[in-house]
Amino acid sequence: MLLSSLNIDKKDLDKERQKGTSLSITFRWVFILIAGTLLLIQYSAGYREISKHALTLIFIYSISNIVFWLAAKRGYNPRYMGFIGAFIDIVAICYHLYGMTIYFDHTSATAAATTFLIPVIYLIYTFRLDRGLMFFLIGISIAGFNVVYFSQYLEAPGLFSENISLSPISHIFKSVYLIFIGLLCIYMQSSIFRFIQKQLSEKEKKAQLDSEILIEQEKTRSAKEMIEKEKALNKELENEIRKKDELAAKLKDNKEQIKSIISNLLGFTYRCKPDDSWTMLFISDQVEDVTGYNPSSVINNEEISYKSLIHPDDMSYVDEHLTKALGNRRQFELEYRIRHKNGNDVWVHESGRGVYDKEGSIVYIDGIITDISAKKEAETRLKETRGLVKTLISNLVGAVSRCLFDEHYTTLYYSEKIFDITGYRAKDFIGNRNVRFSDLILKEDREDVKKEIENCVINKKPYSIEFRIIHKNGNIIWVQENGSPVYDDEGELLYLDGITTEITGRKLAEQELINAKLKLEELNEKLGKTVEERTARLTEANTQLLKLQKENLQSQFEVLKQQVNPHFLFNSLNVLTSLIKADPDLAEAFTERLSKVYRHVLENKDKDLVTLATEMNFIKAYVFLLDIRFAKKVFVRINIDDKDLDAFVVPLALQLLIENAIKHNTFSRKNPLTIEIFIDNNRFLNIINNLQNRKLQMTSTGVGLVNISKRYSLLSEKQPVFEMTDSQFIAKIPLISREQ
Repeated sequence: MLLSSLNIDKKDLDKERQKGTSLSITFRWVFILIAGTLLLIQYSAGYREISKHALTLIFIYSISNIVFWLAAKRGYNPRYMGFIGAFIDIVAICYHLYGMTIYFDHTSATAAATTFLIPVIYLIYTFRLDRGLMFFLIGISIAGFNVVYFSQYLEAPGLFSENISLSPISHIFKSVYLIFIGLLCIYMQSSIFRFIQKQLSEKEKKAQLDSEILIEQEKTRSAKEMIEKEKALNKELENEIRKKDELAAKLKDNKEQIKSIISNLLGFTYRCKPDDSWTMLFISDQVEDVTGYNPSSVINNEEISYKSLIHPDDMSYVDEHLTKALGNRRQFELEYRIRHKNGNDVWVHESGRGVYDKEGSIVYIDGIITDISAKKEAETRLKETRGLVKTLISNLVGAVSRCLFDEHYTTLYYSEKIFDITGYRAKDFIGNRNVRFSDLILKEDREDVKKEIENCVINKKPYSIEFRIIHKNGNIIWVQENGSPVYDDEGELLYLDGITTEITGRKLAEQELINAKLKLEELNEKLGKTVEERTARLTEANTQLLKLQKENLQSQFEVLKQQVNPHFLFNSLNVLTSLIKADPDLAEAFTERLSKVYRHVLENKDKDLVTLATEMNFIKAYVFLLDIRFAKKVFVRINIDDKDLDAFVVPLALQLLIENAIKHNTFSRKNPLTIEIFIDNNRFLNIINNLQNRKLQMTSTGVGLVNISKRYSLLSEKQPVFEMTDSQFIAKIPLISREQ
């Protein structure tokens, strides 16, 4: 068969035959259209009877072509359908010749015009690419053509012999002509096959070249940075695949690019044998940057084997991991330490895979090794920083929290101090897993708490709420929650940050104060005997009242000292998180200052006064955090002589005034907030800031300034001064000398 002689794959041949079948069906439609047009012309010329007879042929042709068209459309093209179609076509033509001869013209059986139909059929079936079908078609067409003729000739031999063009000799020549046309179609079919073979051969060559290109891509797969360049190069190679010289040149360029890319990698690439010492066959120049040894020292273990550089404590891990990965024929990735030539330990990351032969045996190991010491050091710093942050939060008096603003204030974070306050662990609150903080609030206080928080969220201001909760042991305790809503850049509320502190002791002290007052009033009503007795007892009651008032003020101030804004803490932690990724050294300095700020709060929380030197050290650390957070939007300028640093001030008062200025003013790099700190001639510490009031002004409670004033009233005759001009807010707090 033609299939075996031309070495064409059966699947490819079936595809081409399918195309040829579709083409032959198209030619059939064209032929039917032309025949139909001629039939209309013939009918118009008056040959109506013969035209009706020809209509039968066209009808049979149309019906069979519709069947073949539907089969081809569905991809159904068995060989027997070609034989059935050939048989139907020849039978239809012979029927036409026979009918024309019987009913209209005895010479039609060998008429040239009618005989022309058979070569057209040959041509149509040529495109089906089936040589056996062509021989079958030629055979039945010659047989049918001669059967029709000689059946008519035997009935009237004289009629056919009178005209040389109708004689048997002439008819035999016509049969030979049809055979010749059929053989030409077979030859043309062979030419089509050879053309198809040539196309498929070129396609196979192109596929082979494509396969070679894919092999080159696989070799350079470990060099991740050259993937995009490799794709571009492969595209160019596909366009120039037929030109061997250009292909060789481009492959050479490709190798040069690989070499260049390997030389620019942060780590070094290698190829080694899968033996006990990992004998290096190739290693890039960057090995010296990582290990301190040049490539010639490591290749073939000339001076030292790479495996001997691996830290002894990591050797078993590396062996186990590598053996398992190569045994499973998968890529491996691992991190371990090596000993640098200078004696230092270097952390490296290695990734690679085995190269196997056709039998599946490992031949080489290819990989890339990168120095990750800086990454490991950053991870260590991050771990230490997180530990420090956790320690800072755990040392706060209250429990730091972050929650959503929903019906039950779904908890996102709670520090472990919440256990000391509620008796429940922090993990019990996360996501309202085991307990909801809103359920702990005493029913009588829930509505007030809800309204206060909603009001602060609407007005975008911080809140301070005192309410009662039910401890896990059933006791009712008082807590104070100071918090602030947090918004995104578009002003959408994200969550609530706060710190919860137990104030049961303070509340009991306040209640004792109220009871003392009631007791004093009762005493005043009952004691009326003598002025002396009433005066003595009144003096005693007043003394007790003043003492309780002082204790109450002291309690308020203790709460004030403990309330370093939790929002400031969360903002500082967010800044710290960003710095850890962007600038680890600056993150370390930031952490040290943040630690110093909270250490100052913890160390001086029980003191009435601290030296100005101590307070200024605290303020400088606090200002450093502000500089990082606001990035040249807030400037704090301090102008204080060293001789004045021995004076005393109330702790945290200066920080509160700076925070107050930031809270109530807007600022940017173009219009920064400037805060001036200096001592005037009257021995007052001045804190002056320019006024740039916020458009959405946060409501000021004035609690901070009032507490500072009350605190000074207990310590000195001098009182703080707070005043506002058109352009400035001026705060003056007195310096207290040792004598006072």
